[in-house]
Amino acid sequence: KFKNKYTSYPIFIGERTINLLPEKIKQLFPRTKKVALIVDKKVPIKLKNDLKAKIKKYEIILINFDANERNKSIKKVNSLLNILLSKNLNRSDLLISIGGGITGDVSSFVASIYKRGINFINIPTTLLAQVDSSIGGKTGVNNKYGKNLIGSFMQPDIVLSDISFLK
Repeated sequence: KFKNKYTSYPIFIGERTINLLPEKIKQLFPRTKKVALIVDKKVPIKLKNDLKAKIKKYEIILINFDANERNKSIKKVNSLLNILLSKNLNRSDLLISIGGGITGDVSSFVASIYKRGINFINIPTTLLAQVDSSIGGKTGVNNKYGKNLIGSFMQPDIVLSDISFLK
């Protein structure tokens, strides 16, 4: 469990922790009807399909994200916000990030500002994201003056670090 002076949240680390996802959504977000998945395009299709199958009882909005420094921007954040707004997600719904650090940074920033905060689960798929960027709640995007200069703090409700993703 990660804890700071403001909040704490569970972090599950291990093989096949992704299998906890349906139970944790039901437990933590009983009013959730829609789940938006922001998924790094590099995540294998088998993993995406496995994830969708695990949460098939919810309305799923799959958003493929091209994780690169150019897309770590306010322009891309606005594009993602427009998708969520067009699908009419409300504050009891859920945003899940699946990918490396850039995907997690952008997704958590979106989660922090969408309707002043939406439920958020981070599923890091790279070693660096699992040990660093998915923990601590710092979110940020770049602009022409530098990296991560626009951001907020958004603690995820839960982090699922499934080490089998590293294979």
